[in-house]
Amino acid sequence: MILPTKHINVQNSVIGISAFLLTQLEQPQSISSLWDNVREVPEIATFERFTLALDLLYMIGAIEYTNNRLRRVK
Repeated sequence: MILPTKHINVQNSVIGISAFLLTQLEQPQSISSLWDNVREVPEIATFERFTLALDLLYMIGAIEYTNNRLRRVK
């Protein structure tokens, strides 16, 4: 589920969801506002997948969480 395989396409993998979330973080925003913006995206589907993607982005240093805001690291 983290990486795409022949049975899981890129859009449904955690890597693909993470890439999509990065495109949504052009401006710093709270986790709840980001969730509200992307909750209807079929590939994300659940809050669990959303948080897994955010965890991955945080672990690789692509996002920061300060002052109750997520922001993309340049």
